[in-house]
Amino acid sequence: MSVFMRYVKFAAVAGLIGLVGCGSTSAGSPGAAQPSAPATAAPSATSPAPSAAAPKPTVAPSSPAQVCSQAGTYLTAVRTGEHSGFDRVVFQFSGKLPGYTVARVQAVDSDPKGVPVPLAGQSYLRVVFHGTSAICPQPVHRTYTGPAVLTPYFPQLLTVSAAGDFEGVLSFGIGLAARGGYHVFTITSPNRLVIDVSHVALGKFPGIWDITSWPQYWAAQYSWLNGHQPWLSSPSAVVQVWAGGIGSASVVRQVSANTFKVIKPDGKTFTVTGVRPVSVPGPWVITKIA
Repeated sequence: MSVFMRYVKFAAVAGLIGLVGCGSTSAGSPGAAQPSAPATAAPSATSPAPSAAAPKPTVAPSSPAQVCSQAGTYLTAVRTGEHSGFDRVVFQFSGKLPGYTVARVQAVDSDPKGVPVPLAGQSYLRVVFHGTSAICPQPVHRTYTGPAVLTPYFPQLLTVSAAGDFEGVLSFGIGLAARGGYHVFTITSPNRLVIDVSHVALGKFPGIWDITSWPQYWAAQYSWLNGHQPWLSSPSAVVQVWAGGIGSASVVRQVSANTFKVIKPDGKTFTVTGVRPVSVPGPWVITKIA
């Protein structure tokens, strides 16, 4: 079993509200496009033509929503799906569709505390709904139950995380694999907000040990963002683990920022190089052993 599989652990985001559920996407879309400005809109009754692309299987649905006897608009479901050329997230509501804002941001902070929300990826969207909640006041219960964070690790859509439910403002953060186009639209019966994010070619993953694929990397990055395996961002620590672990007889000497010389107990010498494969803080991976 690899070091990554032994050590990587997934943790729920402490303090975030358990709003988000999961399921398969049923909404249709004309495909993904690139907006020139943040999408801000009031409810729309217009429904676009269904997409010809059939959704691939996604995460299983969570427990059914409870009915709220108090009049208003409440979140009832969140679904994700992978399609040909784009990924999708759907937010579903009872009652009318609330006003919303979708914008690209440098980071997503929780509302109202302002604590950074961990999101896998290197590009982020903030989704804010106005005049709604995921909590019914009468009787008091959550109108949608499920995990606070979805991590589908699709080609572009990596993370959907609750970011706040405070005074009629419901917030989410979306982590993306790369900066790319996105398309926002609404569908009625039931009322849904749909966000399609275009696939962006990342190329072959450069790592050869111990993280060797993009899905593995996003999982390690998300775990690292939540405080697990902090050594993954240290090139010397990663090389030391490859050489046999802390306290082993191997000698590790740094040659340059991303190059190390490793002398094994049997006298064999290796040159190990690596890179951080994303534009944001995260794990460092080994790319060559000579």
